[in-house]
Amino acid sequence: MEEKKNVEDFLKKLMAGELKIHELSKYVDENTAAEIRRRYLSEKYSLNNNSFTHVERASIDMEDTAKRNISNLIGAIQIPLGFIEINIKGQYAIGQSAVFLATTEGKLVDGIGRAAKALQESGISTRILKDEMTRSVIVNAKTLDDAYKIKEYVLKNSDEIKKSFSESSKHLELKSISTYVIGKTVFIRYGATTGAAMGMNMITIGAHTATLKTLEDLKKKGINADFFTESGNMCIDKKPGHINQILGRGISISAEAIIKRETVEKYFKVTPEKIAKMNYYKNYIGSSMGGAIGNNAHIANILAAIFIAYGQDLAQIVDGASGYDNIEVTDNGDLYISILLPALEIGTFGGGTVRETQKEVLMASGVYGDNDHKGETKYKFAEIIAAAVLAGELNLIAVQAAQELSSSHASLKRG
Repeated sequence: MEEKKNVEDFLKKLMAGELKIHELSKYVDENTAAEIRRRYLSEKYSLNNNSFTHVERASIDMEDTAKRNISNLIGAIQIPLGFIEINIKGQYAIGQSAVFLATTEGKLVDGIGRAAKALQESGISTRILKDEMTRSVIVNAKTLDDAYKIKEYVLKNSDEIKKSFSESSKHLELKSISTYVIGKTVFIRYGATTGAAMGMNMITIGAHTATLKTLEDLKKKGINADFFTESGNMCIDKKPGHINQILGRGISISAEAIIKRETVEKYFKVTPEKIAKMNYYKNYIGSSMGGAIGNNAHIANILAAIFIAYGQDLAQIVDGASGYDNIEVTDNGDLYISILLPALEIGTFGGGTVRETQKEVLMASGVYGDNDHKGETKYKFAEIIAAAVLAGELNLIAVQAAQELSSSHASLKRG
C-alpha cells in the first residue's frame, strides 16, 4: 500500500507541475518511474487506462536502459523478428549464416529469403575495402594565411597528432587526417578505426583532444586560432553526402555473386537479361534523373530491419543506404550481381547492442563484440549485412522485372 501511495503522490505532483518528469529517477526506481510516467500520460491526455498495456510488458533492464539509452522511459516497443539463412564466402563470415531482421513489412523477409535460396549454390563473396570512421572539426584562424599555415602544420605533423588522438582510448587508431580551407576557416577531417564499436563518441573525443593539442602547439609558433566546433559536417554523419561515397565512412564493403541462368529462371521466373535491364533503367536512369545519391532498389529497407534487430544507430541508415547495384549478364549467359556499401556505420558493442533482445541476436550470429579489440566481430557483421543486402536487392529487381511487384503485395492482409 505504501508503494501505491507513493505512485499516487508523485503523480499528483507531476500533474500539479510541482515535479518535473525527469526528476522521478531521483526518488524511485526506474520500473516505478516508468509506471508513474504512463499514468501521467494517461491522465493528462485522457487516454484509456489500458493504453500502454503492451508497452509496459518489457523484459529490458529499466535501470540500465535509463542510464544508457533513453530518458523519460515508459517501456519498450516490440517489432516482429524473423530470419533468413544465407551462404557467405567472406573473410570473417564463412559458410551458412542466419541473418535476423526486425520489420513489419510483410514480404521483406520472404523476399530476401527467396533470393538467398537462389544464391545458395553460388554463395555470396564479400570483401571489406576499408574501415575508417570519421569526424570533422572546424577551426577558425585570424586570416587566410594563418589558415594555410594550419593546413601545412597538420600535414607535416600527422605522426604527432596521431599520438594525441589515440590518448583517450586503446581502441582508437588514427588512419588519416585531411584539411579543407575556405578563407580563414579550416575543416580538419579525422579518420580512425574504433575496434568493435561503431565509434562516433570515441572518435569525437579523440578529435577534440588532438585538435586542442594542435592549437596549443600552433600558439607557440605565433598562430592563434579558435576551436569552433567538434562537428563540422564534413564527416558527414547521418546525412547523405558525396564525400562518404568517395572516401568511405565506417565500413566500406562490396559483395558479389554469379547465379546460373537456370537457377535465375527457376526462382524468379525471368531471364538474367531482363533483370540486368531493369537494374539499368530503374537504378541508374531513374535514380540519376531523380537526383539520388547512390543507385539501388531498397537498401534502406534491408538495413532498417537489420539495424533494429542488432541494436544499431537507426539514423545512420541514411549513410549506409546510399549504395550501388551492378548487374550484368556474363559471357555464358549467367547473372552477375554486385553491390557496394561505401558508408556502413555499424558496431557490435556499446550503444543499443547491449539491450537484451539485440544482444541475443548479436550473439546468435556470433558477432557480439565484448572484448573484441581488433573489430573482427564488426567485420563479420558487415559481411553478413552485405550478403543480405545483395539478396534483397536481387529479389526486388527480379520481382519488378517479372512484373510481380503489385501482385506480391496484394497477397498481404490489410487493415
